[in-house]
Amino acid sequence: MKDICYRSLGETWLAVLREVYHSGQTVGDDTRELLHVCASFAQGDYDSDPLLVRFASRENVDQMRKVFFSTESNGFGHSYRDRMRGPGGRCDLSDVIELLQREPLSKRAAIVLAGAGDGRVPCISAVHFLLRAPGLVTTYFARGQDVFRKFYADGVCIFEMARRVACAIGVPVERVTGVISSAHVYLADLAAAGDVLAGADAMPRALTGSGAAK
Repeated sequence: MKDICYRSLGETWLAVLREVYHSGQTVGDDTRELLHVCASFAQGDYDSDPLLVRFASRENVDQMRKVFFSTESNGFGHSYRDRMRGPGGRCDLSDVIELLQREPLSKRAAIVLAGAGDGRVPCISAVHFLLRAPGLVTTYFARGQDVFRKFYADGVCIFEMARRVACAIGVPVERVTGVISSAHVYLADLAAAGDVLAGADAMPRALTGSGAAK
């Protein structure tokens, strides 16, 4: 498994994108793929991350927020809001929060995302919240992520979920980690992905606000 761990979501995103771009294998006629990627970050705010502001699509982030947190129509054409089920069967994180308030060391504070039986399966299948010193450790499991267009947008949303839980129980977000079975870039996006990586490599290190790998 490929482990990638940086302080900021932007830096982690670009590191994952770079690995897929350079080391991924072509699958079929539309995808370059890297299997079994584990990617972590400690900060996931879009507006405070200079790499995301410069290279990631704010529109994709806004549309992904609709996917995760509302039933409004969105540019990705699906919604997770009604697919989520926590330990008490709720879809709003309230049962996760109540469980961790009642049993701080519980390993059952997880939400799962199920398909509707129509052949479509959510890319994110589960999000797990653990209260471990000094804060909230959050892990999500993905059957696949489009690294160029969706990894960072998913990351922003899952970080927001983690922050909601962490704030409710009075601790900081320690880290978010994604375990991705298929990290991929569509071949149609390879040229644009290469341009992003070249632009990021040309940025002065001091301007990225990023930290060293952990």
